[in-house]
Amino acid sequence: MNQNYPPRQDYNFASSSIRAENVHSDPVEQFRLWYEEEEAAGHGEPNRIALATTTKSGAPSLRMVLLKIFGPEGFFFFSDYTSRKAVEMEANPHVAILSHWPRLQRQVRIEGRVEKSSREVTENYFNSRPRLSRAAAAVSHQSSVMDSRDSFEAQLQSLAAGENPIECPETWGGYRVVPTRFEFWQGQPGRVHDRVQYDVEGDQWSLSELQP
Repeated sequence: MNQNYPPRQDYNFASSSIRAENVHSDPVEQFRLWYEEEEAAGHGEPNRIALATTTKSGAPSLRMVLLKIFGPEGFFFFSDYTSRKAVEMEANPHVAILSHWPRLQRQVRIEGRVEKSSREVTENYFNSRPRLSRAAAAVSHQSSVMDSRDSFEAQLQSLAAGENPIECPETWGGYRVVPTRFEFWQGQPGRVHDRVQYDVEGDQWSLSELQP
């Protein structure tokens, strides 16, 4: 067994301590505050999130996706409706997402139920994408086995280079995660981390602090 442990990096954001009494009472607004701090810090893509899904029998899978919209209505991302994650979400709509912002030594865990977004939300976002991305959504059968990369690329480039409008496929669209639980985690020295959890009770959120 290899016992050469990786170098230990301590956490040093004690000045950013969070407690139940100093976070926003609304977890979506608390998420917005942290998101905007990460965005202002210029650390890349603050909207990258890990999405965890499971099969109906409970076998998990995990991947990175991009959070495109968030607010009181929920947390939105977009995908092919025939992809592996789509099949799993259809079978089991309970999902978890994670925002990890390592330079600020923060993470936010969100659990909830997922559902397809309205077609209006889907098409508004689809039409904002670059033409190549729209072409890729129209050509790709996400997660399917690739028969020929050359054939796929030729079809993609032909559509992208054309001038006709690219319509949003019916098999592509948005998902909305409706949260039932949030956990905000702030790294602290000595691994004595701060953790604040929100749980929904009816239409209200209750707060509690968790041990490190």
